[in-house]
Amino acid sequence: MKKQLPLGLVVEGNVTSSAILRLSSVAEELGPIKSTGLQVARRISNFLHAGYAVSAYQELQRAKIILLKMPDGAVPDAVRDLCGSELEFQDLSVVLCESWLPTETLEPLRARGAAVASLVAAYTTDSACFVVEGDLLAVRQIRRVLERGEARTIELRPGAKPLFFAAKLMATAVPVSFLLVAQKALRDGGVSGNNLSSLLEDMTREMFDSFSKGARVAWGGPLTECSAQTAETYWKQLKFDDPELAAILDEQLTWARGLLGKRAKGHSA
Repeated sequence: MKKQLPLGLVVEGNVTSSAILRLSSVAEELGPIKSTGLQVARRISNFLHAGYAVSAYQELQRAKIILLKMPDGAVPDAVRDLCGSELEFQDLSVVLCESWLPTETLEPLRARGAAVASLVAAYTTDSACFVVEGDLLAVRQIRRVLERGEARTIELRPGAKPLFFAAKLMATAVPVSFLLVAQKALRDGGVSGNNLSSLLEDMTREMFDSFSKGARVAWGGPLTECSAQTAETYWKQLKFDDPELAAILDEQLTWARGLLGKRAKGHSA
């Protein structure tokens, strides 16, 4: 009997930017590849220099883990087609790759006996780091594959993907607006070019370094470094020179004080 191959792949769309399909462990262990057509699957196999094309879902039975790599809009149809196939799911894990869709999207496969999980890139600066969430068996199996390819994995508790979504929004999307305001303030103050870039970079690095060390009491930045009188003088000047900027700072500092439950030196909103 032919030795069972550990990885199968159901794939649609562009794979050139896929971080998981570039991992050496995936290339080494990839077996059957199912796509929208046999020729498409062959092209993907040739591109990856791994696996082999198959025309029917049943041929994925040779795998222990089936990776789904496709646009989010194609996932429901793929799940339906898998459920309608003759695959036996009791010994299979199905992992949705590089998608923000919740693992619950794979619930029909779980109902048929498969262990399911999903993974998404943890951050864009290191493409070999993934956050994984789902059934314990599927999570452990895909973690072993990823870590053999020298990828870092971070495991969420089941159902916690929305919390990671919120954390990433707060840590990446929300601060951009504040950085734009800070950038404008520096430009209005006469700073430009490389000095502008390096100042912003140093400020954000200082904030993160302090936060990483647990220095929550220093969240006020210059408010902790100057006297209350000096801070009040600057607030009055800001309200006169740039009332929009002063209003933004006032609103955000009030929110931050309420969140942290601490009073900062200087201006009191």
